[in-house]
Amino acid sequence: MSDSKPRYDVEMKGWLMKWTNYIKGYQRRWFVLSNGLLSYYRNQAEMAHTCRGTISLHGALIHTVDSCTFVISNGGTQTFHIKAANEVERQRWVTALELAKAKAIRAMESEDEEDVEFDQAHKREMESTIKCLNSRLEDLQTYNELINKHGSALQRSLSDLESHDNAQDVTTKMKAINERATLFRISSNAMINVSDVFNRGCYV
Repeated sequence: MSDSKPRYDVEMKGWLMKWTNYIKGYQRRWFVLSNGLLSYYRNQAEMAHTCRGTISLHGALIHTVDSCTFVISNGGTQTFHIKAANEVERQRWVTALELAKAKAIRAMESEDEEDVEFDQAHKREMESTIKCLNSRLEDLQTYNELINKHGSALQRSLSDLESHDNAQDVTTKMKAINERATLFRISSNAMINVSDVFNRGCYV
């Protein structure tokens, strides 16, 4: 999933009349359409510090009322009743708003697709890691069994050695002990190596 949000240049800006209330009626406001948002200010200077209101165009409802007036709403708490200077100006804004809405929808769908791709990639990575760890755990269990086997054989040989006084028998038993000690050492070293890899995980 990408961390950066899609950004667009300012698509449209200008003076429009916005309905405020029944006492003041329509008031002149500076509107800016940018980054999938329609925002307004009392004047251009306010853009640096105070936004009076914003509507996200993703899911917004846009419709014309008459030759100069149109309404944009987020379907909830925010609704802007806006009047342009003439029909041409109104149509320019409505067209720009519809295009910005389409962009916002495409951007949201693209983000959703990226989230799905990220989740699937993360799932595949986790499955691969679990499979790798299970394989190495099986190796550890195998070497543990070998160590136990060779360790027991080595102990038996040492016990047998203590019960023999004959020099020839002792020599024979010592040879067997050396062989079993070698097998025990090989199994131990192999288990140590696998343990080291296991501790470092399956990312190497």
